[in-house]
Amino acid sequence: MDREKAMAFVDQFTAMASHTTTIALLAIADRTDLLRVMVGKGGMTAVDIATEAELEERYVTEIAAGLAAAGVLGYDPNFERFSLSDEIAAVVADDTSPYAMVGWLDTLPATMSRLREIADATRHGGGVPFEEFGDDMVRGIDRGSAPSMRILLTRRWLPAMPDVVERLSAGDSIADVGCGSGAAAIAMATAYPASTIWGFDVHEGSIEQAKAKVSSHSNVHFEARSGDDIPTDIGFGLITTFDVIHDLFDPLGTVRRIREALAEGGAYLMVEPRMSARLEENLHARGALLYGISTLHCLTQSLAIGGAGLGAAWGPEKAEALCREAGFSSFEELPIDNPFSAFYRVGG
Repeated sequence: MDREKAMAFVDQFTAMASHTTTIALLAIADRTDLLRVMVGKGGMTAVDIATEAELEERYVTEIAAGLAAAGVLGYDPNFERFSLSDEIAAVVADDTSPYAMVGWLDTLPATMSRLREIADATRHGGGVPFEEFGDDMVRGIDRGSAPSMRILLTRRWLPAMPDVVERLSAGDSIADVGCGSGAAAIAMATAYPASTIWGFDVHEGSIEQAKAKVSSHSNVHFEARSGDDIPTDIGFGLITTFDVIHDLFDPLGTVRRIREALAEGGAYLMVEPRMSARLEENLHARGALLYGISTLHCLTQSLAIGGAGLGAAWGPEKAEALCREAGFSSFEELPIDNPFSAFYRVGG
């Protein structure tokens, strides 16, 4: 054994463990408003933070120290004050920011809470159903997607299809399949008031949350339906799926149904993780994150119900093959710069 290589991995493992505990501290800070009370305040002592957020000082001291050691908070030893920069606050302390990553502070703890069950499934087969990840998973998905849907969907992403935008502006029918708590559907309803938007999701809890948000949006409707059961008699000018297809029990059946539900000349926008189907092209930090969340959530909740278990890293080649098998004749990646997601326009 090469001792230097072993010690190098000890250092690497220590860094990985540190990142894990930092996420845990950030999740606690998120749940207690510890970081939010620091936004725009400059330096604050642990006593200041505890008083402002109505928290126990001893916990605040330890959590702030850990976040300072991780580089999340600044620390001035002369005055024992902690600080939160505007740039970092935009990522971990502001749900409305386009840079927000706060959804991970719900989804990662939710997935880690099911490690025993996922290990059992790894040994014996099956998986963990979506419902067993609890409300934190639903909340995390909603918090994770809402900023992009509100800020980017109708301003940058859909404008990559100008003919579609023209159609929606004039008035058309839109379906968001796997809509979750409704962030994308509501964003499109707001941007295209002449159109009617339908959100479909098999998870009734998510649909109930979506319905609770739309009292002022008379042009958006939500129904609990699986992707292979969406209506085909409406004739949708646009159908969207945002990080949905790789999670499904029957991806092919859903994409076939989407094709049947599209109106003549309609477009299907499939958004999936920006990953290659070839492992050697995914050997980087983002790849490690996506393989991890795929194992801990995407893959297992599909296999739990005997599904296809595509996983997050299925890549554009497999996505195109699936769409063509479903009967579509055109498949193109749209020129949208996004480090996490690839955008495919599918039609024909």
